[in-house]
Amino acid sequence: MRVYKQGFTLIELVVVIVILGILSAVAMPKFLNLSDDANRAALQGVSGAVHDAVELAHSKALVLGKENEPTYTIDGYGGIQFGYPSVNKQGLVEFLELDEGYHDLTKEWVWAAQNQGSIADPDYWIVTRSSYLKNYSGSDFNAEIEATECYVKYTAAMEVGADVQIETVDDGC
Repeated sequence: MRVYKQGFTLIELVVVIVILGILSAVAMPKFLNLSDDANRAALQGVSGAVHDAVELAHSKALVLGKENEPTYTIDGYGGIQFGYPSVNKQGLVEFLELDEGYHDLTKEWVWAAQNQGSIADPDYWIVTRSSYLKNYSGSDFNAEIEATECYVKYTAAMEVGADVQIETVDDGC
């Protein structure tokens, strides 16, 4: 009578372990990118909030008949210019209900603004996560935020009938 042994040999077991190791080494980078995806999703959330704030401000301006005013403050909401949120601490920031974060790296989100007041060099507001500015040199805060390549930028309307621009850059997230 013959006795058959069943099971794996040591060589077969080693080959399977090596193959599983190679497969996991190939698949691991995909799973490591989850933090990048989470950062992009958080930035998209901020972008959505900016879009909503702009729509709210524009709707309020239309209802009040103030869409052509260069400056106006909507009680309980914030300042507008030409029917859209203005770029200052009383404008878009109020519509977003942000009370902290202006050049403040101790907060989760940090923002900055440019208020030149000309059509050629329009006002804009820009926001990113503070953690992306670990190496902030102290020179140009706006340029430092743009250099992160992970930000939301709101460019204001600078004349009657002009639209705003909301740009979301997530290449560096």
